[in-house]
Amino acid sequence: MNKKNSEMEQLARQLYQSHKRQLDLLTSHRSESAFRLSVHRLFGGSPTQEKTVRLGKNELKYSNHTKTNLSFLPTAWQEELEKVRGTWPGCEKWWAGYPFIAWVEIKTSDDGTTGYLKLNAEVGPISNHKARKGIIKAIAAAATAAGLGRIRFPEGASDKGRLYSRFLQEGSVALNDIRNAEEIEKKLVQLLAGFEPEFELVASIIPQFLSLSGASEAER
Repeated sequence: MNKKNSEMEQLARQLYQSHKRQLDLLTSHRSESAFRLSVHRLFGGSPTQEKTVRLGKNELKYSNHTKTNLSFLPTAWQEELEKVRGTWPGCEKWWAGYPFIAWVEIKTSDDGTTGYLKLNAEVGPISNHKARKGIIKAIAAAATAAGLGRIRFPEGASDKGRLYSRFLQEGSVALNDIRNAEEIEKKLVQLLAGFEPEFELVASIIPQFLSLSGASEAER
């Protein structure tokens, strides 16, 4: 019996190795299809840019999505940024045209079945270095004061010449089955709900950018 099982296992391995590429492509296609389906269930079949959707307590403005990525802005961020100024030099063609973007991406584990969703946010390519550095310092200082340790910039994030600086840490949630759109949808909402304090903090300090925005405009 053991010999028979061993032979079957060896045959299964041989079959997998012979068709590994096709099987991996099939798994990838299924995970991408499930992720797209979960986005459509949350944002609609053909969401337009800046479409507003409420997920739990979070109200989000849709930006874009791909096979493995969903980008958005918390509505409060966009509303506060519009009060500061409509256009941010250097960011006009970057994502939604604002100095920030947030996104969730799906990652697949080595087993091809499990995986995780990863949330992050980024300060983009603001052309005026003084303004960009001031914004990063303001976010970092406010996070430290509020005890929100999941907002952390990498070393050198505000150095001259840097264009993109991510600042959300520990933003991931495990998936048991990357082909399960219902699970992806549920975990995505769960992930975003867990970062409400960080989203709210960033929105609360955007009004401080008014003087920085003015300096940026004057130096153009």
